[in-house]
Amino acid sequence: MGASPGGAVVLRGVDLEIPTGGRLALVGPSGAGKTTLLRVIAGLEPSATGRVEAGGRPLDGLPPHRRPIAMVFQEPRLLPNLDAAENVAFALRAAGVGRRERRARADALLAEVGLDGLGRRGVRGMSGGEQQRIALARALCPDPGLLLLDEPMASVDPDRREGLRRLILRLQAERRVTTLIVTHDRDEAAEMGEAIALMIEGRVVQCDTPRNLFLRPQTPAAARFFGTRNILGGEVVDGVLATEAGPVPAPGPDGPARLAIRAEGIVLDPEGPLEMTVREAVFTGSVLRVRLARGDMRLEARLPPDPSPSPGDAVRVAVAPGAVWRFPDDDAVPAPGPGVLHP
Repeated sequence: MGASPGGAVVLRGVDLEIPTGGRLALVGPSGAGKTTLLRVIAGLEPSATGRVEAGGRPLDGLPPHRRPIAMVFQEPRLLPNLDAAENVAFALRAAGVGRRERRARADALLAEVGLDGLGRRGVRGMSGGEQQRIALARALCPDPGLLLLDEPMASVDPDRREGLRRLILRLQAERRVTTLIVTHDRDEAAEMGEAIALMIEGRVVQCDTPRNLFLRPQTPAAARFFGTRNILGGEVVDGVLATEAGPVPAPGPDGPARLAIRAEGIVLDPEGPLEMTVREAVFTGSVLRVRLARGDMRLEARLPPDPSPSPGDAVRVAVAPGAVWRFPDDDAVPAPGPGVLHP
């Protein structure tokens, strides 16, 4: 699938499949094309190539109101002249459903999202979290086949986000509605997605379980996004990569290799094989983030708060073998091309 809103190519080949009743988190940096993809699926923007299918049924060419899809945006986008229940039941009203039935269904949904008894209240004075719960109830009201969530926690106060996340997960599990959640927060993606698709520059570069994306990324770009900044390259000989600081254990056969080292796998060790200098040591509340250097080589370690090395200290460090991951030989980003998305 490709999309070129305004003439600029945003999606450069997307091929995703979401199992019926499944939950996929789409994650990536700002400007990666995540929201554009959701809008293409919903029919709010055209795609230049490719197709969108739901349950084997092609959706291309169908207007948004004829697609079995509901979308929750970053902002609740409620109608301020309607009360909470009328906002929830707006799609039913447009479909000609009677007032009594609309109210009953809206009140039941409001109870599901934790707003029981608030159906007659105006939405203007409600908090961002309450308004987003109403938007979620509105999206679920027509029983969609696919639910699209575009950073639904973005407009919610930080202390209320956890509650909204748990609500979304509970409702999705109970209703088994196929769900695609967009976020730029990797931790949120791991919590909310049964699987995660990482999008960078309009391409899905890896779609995998949360565990594999954090611990076994397929490319350096994926490793960096999921928090691994220690990436080394060179020639492996006898299971070791020689570096300016000393030998690093390397899994796999001898030959050219690129390695990722998780920061928590680097430890201070007086007998360690690597000799480095502390450039920075910052206490982050639970761990000490230490930046180490030797010549052009840089490593980041996450250490227990005590003992705390100081900038300028010469230290020896070791790398736990299990903390080293070798990128596959064929780690090229997929070439642009038509793709398919099967909700």
